Amino acid sequence: MNELAQKLAQYLKRDDPEIDYRIENGIETNRKGFGEISLVDAAGKPVPSADITLKHMRHEFQFGCNAFMLEQFPSAEQNARYEELFRDLFNLAVVPLYWSDLEPKDGHLRFAKTTEPIYRRPQPDLCLEFCEKNRITPKGHPLLWHLFRPEWLSDDNAVMERRIRQRFREIADRYAGRIKIWDVCNEAQTMAIGTRQHVMPENHVELAFTLAAQYFPDCVRTYNDDRMWYHFSKSYSPVYLLVKSLLDRGYAVNALGLQYHMFEGQLQYASQFMNPVYLFRILDQYAKLGLPINFSEVSIISRRDLGDGDEFQRFVTEKLYRLWFSHPAVNGATWWNLVDGTAAFAPLGSEHGENSLRAGLVNFDMTPKPAYLAIQNLIKKQWRTDTGLAYQQGAVNKFRGFFGEYEVKIKAGAQTFTRSLQLSKGNLNLFRFVLNE
Repeated sequence: MNELAQKLAQYLKRDDPEIDYRIENGIETNRKGFGEISLVDAAGKPVPSADITLKHMRHEFQFGCNAFMLEQFPSAEQNARYEELFRDLFNLAVVPLYWSDLEPKDGHLRFAKTTEPIYRRPQPDLCLEFCEKNRITPKGHPLLWHLFRPEWLSDDNAVMERRIRQRFREIADRYAGRIKIWDVCNEAQTMAIGTRQHVMPENHVELAFTLAAQYFPDCVRTYNDDRMWYHFSKSYSPVYLLVKSLLDRGYAVNALGLQYHMFEGQLQYASQFMNPVYLFRILDQYAKLGLPINFSEVSIISRRDLGDGDEFQRFVTEKLYRLWFSHPAVNGATWWNLVDGTAAFAPLGSEHGENSLRAGLVNFDMTPKPAYLAIQNLIKKQWRTDTGLAYQQGAVNKFRGFFGEYEVKIKAGAQTFTRSLQLSKGNLNLFRFVLNE
């Protein structure tokens, strides 16, 4: 890494035993727990003894990525490789529902796979088919945003409110039962006065959460914001104040999304958003809202002007994922563009515009970058529990592991039984298995 990279990462590179302790202790305390197993036979009688092995299959923590490049590459081989790389790392996928691209013409909705293609906007049905096939959790993004506003949408306040309600209803009718996590409103604090693209009804955030509570009552409803979150003034921080105001007035905000894009204009604030001490203070403050926090759009650069940009990206990614994973309020981190050369507002495969950030985890030739391998190592090796116990009736038959889904194999006598369990944060985690095969 060159001088620029060293300067940007200086606070992450600093040895700080207090930060190291908080991260290690936080992972052990906040991401792992105990489960207790009891066994009975088909008649309901206790099983006296068994050998039990548990294999960690899937994390409860949401390791996500946007799925904007599904079926977007020129060749079938590229598309297949993209899906392979995606499902090998992630358990959550962001489904694009940007209004101007979902409904490019008034009343023409691009839900179905048969509708016309738009770059970086695969149809929601296609995304959900991929998610359901691979047991990946879908997240809808966004229900309302002042950007990507359709050109055909009137500026009249009453008309906008009516059409926003119609949009929420149409999306809910099709997806409220299949997508259970939603970015309800996006980046409200970055609206610009006098820009037609930014015209929204007065109190559009409140409107969005009112409609979301009506049409998506059983879903997680998230407020999502960008760089404003790390302009930190304790309880007077802009995003904290906005969300607290919503909660105090009874709006059902269920989660908070904090974006983590490393765009050029934001690097001047690296001493804030790349400083572990600062990040912990911010997260501790936002945790007072009582909401789960997800780092909702992560773009960590590997720009060529950083010297070894890939090493910079790997180092920063591993440091930040460990910190986020350790904090009790954080429940997920979502990378934004998986493959270099696929960012917004730039030609496919180029290094122009936003693609110059080289913020993908995978090269355009579909080879994993060091940051991809670092996250893979964390998820599949360091943060994985494969364990077992010698079960005895009447004993304390407990195991400890990372929260998530486990495959359970139970060998009792001459028979072996396969079951599954979900070890979850905040649950009692008592598992009773009936061996009835």
